[in-house]
Formats: sequence, C-alpha cells, structure tokens
Amino acid sequence: MMAKRNTIPKELNILIVTPRGLAREGLRLVVEQDEDLRVVGFAANADAALESLRQTRAQVVIVAHYSDNQECVACVQRLKATEPVLPVLIISSDIRPDHVQAALAAGATGYLPQDAEPDELLRAIYTVYRGELMLRATIVPRLLSHLGIRHSGDSTPALDDLTHRERDILVHLARGLSDQDIAQTLFISVRTVQSHLAHIYAKLNVHSRTEAALIAVREGWASPMEHP
Repeated sequence: MMAKRNTIPKELNILIVTPRGLAREGLRLVVEQDEDLRVVGFAANADAALESLRQTRAQVVIVAHYSDNQECVACVQRLKATEPVLPVLIISSDIRPDHVQAALAAGATGYLPQDAEPDELLRAIYTVYRGELMLRATIVPRLLSHLGIRHSGDSTPALDDLTHRERDILVHLARGLSDQDIAQTLFISVRTVQSHLAHIYAKLNVHSRTEAALIAVREGWASPMEHP
C-alpha cells in the first residue's frame, strides 16, 4: 500500500492503459472534464505502459476494460514492480471477489466496476492518488466474505483485543500510510510499527495489509467509495 499524500498538485497527470481503442478516448473525455486532470499518455499493454511512464510524469495509472482478469493482474504486477508507489486504479466489468482480491494483492490501489459514473471515476482518481484504498461500498461485503471475514452488524470480537496503539496503526494503514509514514506520524520506530502490525494480523486472523484495511473499512474507521 502506498504512502499517503496530503496535498494534490494543481495538475494531476494520468496514464490510461487499455487494449480497447474506443475506451481510451472515452476515458480521456471523462477524465479531462476535471480541469485539474490531464491525460498524458495511452498504452495498450504493460510494455507500452512502462515505456510511457519513462517518457511522461504520470502520477496515476488507470488500467481498464481488460477482458481477461489474469492479464489485468499481470499488468498491475509489472507496473508495481517498476513503480512500487504508483497509484493504480482498475476499471473492470468483473467484480467477483476473487478477482478483486487478486488485483489488490497485485498492488492496485482501487477497483471500480465498469458501470461507474463519471463523477465516481473522478473522485476515485483523487482517492487513489492520496494513497487511500478505494472500493465501491457494494463490493466490500462480498470481498470480506470471500476473505473469510464476517460482515454483519456485529464487530469482530478480536477488535476488542486491539490496544489503543494498534487501533491507531490499523486506521493509518487503512488510509494508505506506509510503515515509515505511520512511524513518523506516531513518533515511533518502523520496527515498532512492524511489531504492532504482526500483533494486529494475529489478533484479527488476517495475513495482509489489504485484509486488515478491509476490516477497518467495515468498522467505519476508513471509508470505501460510495456510489453517487
């Protein structure tokens, strides 16, 4: 999960990656409705995207409309291997929880259904740029269920076992802060943050930052993207 950015630049540069030509132009028209967003490049695949990143100063990448989820995930993995802090937003017609989980595990910062409205997409771009996990609220319950995390009106009992410091760290994790950023924010060492995270994972019976972040989302400690 990428470090949180507290400020948005006057002009945010966007790279669009999609194998569909018409989708590229449609996304450009939507993105550039916002005068502070500028599409600086297009790419049909990961190789072209990496080349475009070398030539532009793209600050957010949109990966969209892949018909094969494995190709989409592979594209994200390639991008994140080269640019680990680069925000990647996926737009896909496939919102099955295992596919969403695979994309997030590959390093995607957000995931939008293909039926997203223009305003929703624009908000999502700013959300992932800030380093915040972005999911439409309707996706979260199924994803939690897929991960084996209860999504009911009741809190996970293990949450009561978290110390005040562990709760603080979980909130910061869900908001996109890196271990180093959490350490700086809370005036503790990175090693201490990592120790607390190990305790959090054990208490919540999860194995990744994404799973822990989703629990924080469910509890209302961090917010998913709401449908407009």
